[in-house]
Amino acid sequence: MAATDKPPIPVPGRSGILPSALRLPAAAGVIVFAVAVGTTQLALHVTNQEADRRLAQLGEVYLDGLAASLRAGLEARDAPYVIERMARAFGEQRGVAERTLFAFTPDGALLARHGDPGKPAAMAVALGADAWRLDAASGTAWVSRVVEGTQGPAGRVVAALDVSPILAARRRLAWGIVLLDLLLAGLAALLTWAALQRLGRPLRILVGALSDAAQRPPVPLRDAVIAQADPRSAAVLRAYNSMADAMRERERLTAELAERDQAAALGRLAATIAHEVRNPLGGLATAVSTLRRFGADAAVREESLAFLDRGIGTLDRIVTSTLTLYRAEEDRPLLRSDLEDLAHLARPAAERRGIALGLSLDLPEGEIAPGAGGVRQVLLNLLLNACEATPPGGAVDLRARREEGDLICEIADSGPGLDPAQAQRLTGGGAGTAQRKGLGLGVVVGLLGTLDARASVTERPGGGTTIRLAIPAGGRG
Repeated sequence: MAATDKPPIPVPGRSGILPSALRLPAAAGVIVFAVAVGTTQLALHVTNQEADRRLAQLGEVYLDGLAASLRAGLEARDAPYVIERMARAFGEQRGVAERTLFAFTPDGALLARHGDPGKPAAMAVALGADAWRLDAASGTAWVSRVVEGTQGPAGRVVAALDVSPILAARRRLAWGIVLLDLLLAGLAALLTWAALQRLGRPLRILVGALSDAAQRPPVPLRDAVIAQADPRSAAVLRAYNSMADAMRERERLTAELAERDQAAALGRLAATIAHEVRNPLGGLATAVSTLRRFGADAAVREESLAFLDRGIGTLDRIVTSTLTLYRAEEDRPLLRSDLEDLAHLARPAAERRGIALGLSLDLPEGEIAPGAGGVRQVLLNLLLNACEATPPGGAVDLRARREEGDLICEIADSGPGLDPAQAQRLTGGGAGTAQRKGLGLGVVVGLLGTLDARASVTERPGGGTTIRLAIPAGGRG
């Protein structure tokens, strides 16, 4: 993935076997189904144990009567008598089908047997006294009883009872219960799934709406959707609608404010261009007047034409830098002649106000600092503002020198002083407001930041203000 690529927005319901909206109802349905089947199987296990206990009791009851009938024969060890009683028991019993009967002496010897010859006597011998065993594979229940005689144990009787019909009925019942349980459990799981689907529908709608809002402006939910939800879910959906309405209103207001800001920026741009272009026009007009009056003098003509050329270049740079949102472009270095031109540019305003304009440059010839356009524009604005603030008969001075690698420029006037808010704005202590009256100051502040310059304002003891600028001569910060 490229460094600028954004990761895809996850879409609900696209991962896994089931969509995320169906996982909770499906899980709940599976749990209900498993619990229902498990409880039924546990009940069947308990029921089978109880049925086995009942079969053991049935065998005990059967042997109660058989032992009483065989007691005399066992005490006398009369095998024919025992066999005859066994045969009679086969015919007299109801509800219990015998397969084989065994009679043993007290020492464990087989005395008599009757019934199915396929049943081995070894099973009866291994059974032990007073025991019970169920052979589900053959459908046989083995039961053993010690017969007590008048002189002690008279022998032992073992019966192999046919319980296959009972076991078959139990299996049929168990399968019926299992099938019915599966049907009921599946129906319960389906009902649980449907109920959770209905209860979770508002949540799914909300999740879908929020997912769509990540890619496009949110759309409020319809009233019919909210009306179908339960009270708590409806409150959540109404809160989402309020959020969606607020976001749409915010987008509308943002667009409207952007349009207003754009219109205001265009207005400020036009006003700033008009203000900054008007500043040097007085000096250029003076140069034109000088050419008309003294144009025959070659030295005056060359000086005036050079001044006009630099002035036109300054106007071009002012317009260009203003159109690039007040960010001055890289231009040629500042020369001493650029600062000398400031006196010519500001002189018309000074003469109109009856103010003495002084210029003191303690600078060498050649390059002084970078950014000639920005420095000239800052100093010209401050000079013209000082002329406007100084009463007739006053004086405005511009002094420039090099100090510790910086270009130090000071503009001193004899006016009433700079407004504290404007002084704070100029020195970087406050943002101020870009009102029409302060367009020149706004340009100065912006250019000072571009030049990485520092400004300070001090009040003169005899009245007036001195603005000191420290402009790095080695390059911009």
